[in-house]
Amino acid sequence: MLLASCLIALSASAQMTFTFSGGVTGTTSVNSVDGSTTITVPAGTDLSGLISAVQIDGTNVAASSITPNPTTTKIDYGQLEIFTYQNKAYGFRFVEDVWFCAVFISDCHTNQGSSHDGTSKEDLTTITNNIIAMGDNGVAKVNFTGVDGLPSGFIPKTSIVFCLGDIDQDKGDNGSNGKHENFLGATATIYQNSSKKIPFIFIAGNHDLSPDYWDNGTDKGVTWGSTGGSNADDETISAIKSNNNYWNGQGVFDENIQYFTGGNGAWQPNHFTFKFNDVRFYCANNYWFQKPYAKPGMLTSATYYAPDGIISALETFVDSHTTEASVWMQHYSFLAGDDINRWWLDQNNVGNYITSSNASSYGSSTSGITYNDANSANTLKKNPISAIMAKTAGKVEGKVQHFSGHYHEFADNTYTNTVTSDNKVRDYTVGANGRSGNTNNAYVVLLKRGEGVKAVLPAKF
Repeated sequence: MLLASCLIALSASAQMTFTFSGGVTGTTSVNSVDGSTTITVPAGTDLSGLISAVQIDGTNVAASSITPNPTTTKIDYGQLEIFTYQNKAYGFRFVEDVWFCAVFISDCHTNQGSSHDGTSKEDLTTITNNIIAMGDNGVAKVNFTGVDGLPSGFIPKTSIVFCLGDIDQDKGDNGSNGKHENFLGATATIYQNSSKKIPFIFIAGNHDLSPDYWDNGTDKGVTWGSTGGSNADDETISAIKSNNNYWNGQGVFDENIQYFTGGNGAWQPNHFTFKFNDVRFYCANNYWFQKPYAKPGMLTSATYYAPDGIISALETFVDSHTTEASVWMQHYSFLAGDDINRWWLDQNNVGNYITSSNASSYGSSTSGITYNDANSANTLKKNPISAIMAKTAGKVEGKVQHFSGHYHEFADNTYTNTVTSDNKVRDYTVGANGRSGNTNNAYVVLLKRGEGVKAVLPAKF
């Protein structure tokens, strides 16, 4: 039975409620403007013959005594339906459950301190619980306006959550054990234990997976051992995949998470995709061009491979899923940050990088690239990935919808392919939770089933 209480009349003492056929259930909300009740039913519900019985204050009444008869009258989605019983009018609107919200956070740097805009485990726990509870008090955290078809009085509630990398201290909780226990305890564990079963998905950033070089002239990122090395990379990917496996097992996705790999048997960054509420999500650890590598030994260096196989696998997949509304994400932003292009070129802060051992169409075997060279970053990497993204549906005003972190500040930029200007990527960069200058710490994103992103607003949790 669905309880729907509100009336368009002077009397507020009586309630009209409905029993639906076929086991259909829904949720109700009161329209503060006209006093009608909005009933939200699952997407695709056939409204013909939906109402099988009517109650007034919990007591069954003959449907034929109501004008018009709710069990036989034609009901249209979104239209105000007024039913009269004993000179009292009751107003209802029926809408499909096609709207949902994603929340994006990034760069938690859990317990890493103010030098990295870090967030304490306690503060991150509070943020997590506030995200889970969004809208439960009947108050809109953000107000989406001007969105065609959005029900009046829509209260955003969280359906899915993403964290876009740099999850805690370098390579793990204290730089040595690599287990990410503080971050996971303040996020993934809470989401998994919540009765709401809101999927929580996180990807890796450069503090979680090694860049080719770190921030000085000679220190290679992938070294032997756990501290800053390839074993810590294993811990990061293990944490991501363990969390992914949990949500795969909950039956919350339309299609479960699957991974893109290069097929050369080396260590892989394990980018992935899944489908949720008829929207396709593409998720990259660090960025789509993160290079696979053969692990180093105690006395030997890692051997890097071009990411071409991964990009080829991605493009092949996209070619067979072009009609799906899609949302994209990676840790690195497209444009936000004065030195963002050097990260796209795998360069450290003096321009050093490691060439791949095999040929590449994406710059990892090219020598002599200028430090932080925007033209090279565009030509070798941003243009190719934006061309792949542009094949998918779900664009807004001709722009692919993309989310990133890394910059620690909020930004909203559009990258335009320098060869094919029709290929545009609107990149929403999420600020770090602990950055003192940020007045917000998340994006709340309104999506529509089968259509993708409809609006993006910053919020504080």
